[in-house]
Amino acid sequence: MRAFIAFNLPSSVKERLKNIQDLFKKCDLKAKWVEPHNLHLTLKFLGNIKEEKINSIKEILKKIGDQFYKLEVALIDFGFFPSSSNPRVFFVSIDKEEELTLIAQELEKELTSLGFPQEKKFKSHITLARIKEKKNIHLLKEKIKEVKLEDRFTLSEIALFESILTPQGPIYEEIFKITLKS
Repeated sequence: MRAFIAFNLPSSVKERLKNIQDLFKKCDLKAKWVEPHNLHLTLKFLGNIKEEKINSIKEILKKIGDQFYKLEVALIDFGFFPSSSNPRVFFVSIDKEEELTLIAQELEKELTSLGFPQEKKFKSHITLARIKEKKNIHLLKEKIKEVKLEDRFTLSEIALFESILTPQGPIYEEIFKITLKS
């Protein structure tokens, strides 16, 4: 099973990001846009996991839920991975990077004990699109300047998702979720 751990986003935020995506789609990019119902903030990509590890992962998530509080966050900026001169992923970032990094590091530490490889560095982001080629990327960079990001919301649920790859795109199925402390 291909899996990852991520924060669920409130439906109001998914709707807002869908509207932003619709605005950016007018730039006629060669890109694969993330379906609004699939928008999330990844904490850890697990890759292919064996069924027998699921219960241990659930226990780790429960431990994280007992350790950390819900976060009031805001959308703050748009960006590109690996860089704006070589854009492959187009994303929106959020504030509270320090707090999110602490959660990701604790998750990383716990999952390492199960044999998952440790990632180098965490950068919180919500992927909006995967860019196939640079055509019209300058139009997107101009259009970004028109969008004001003032949305505030609460990150409260962390979930284990299965990622099912299909020719139409991935389907993310929630396997298990926890709610952070209030």
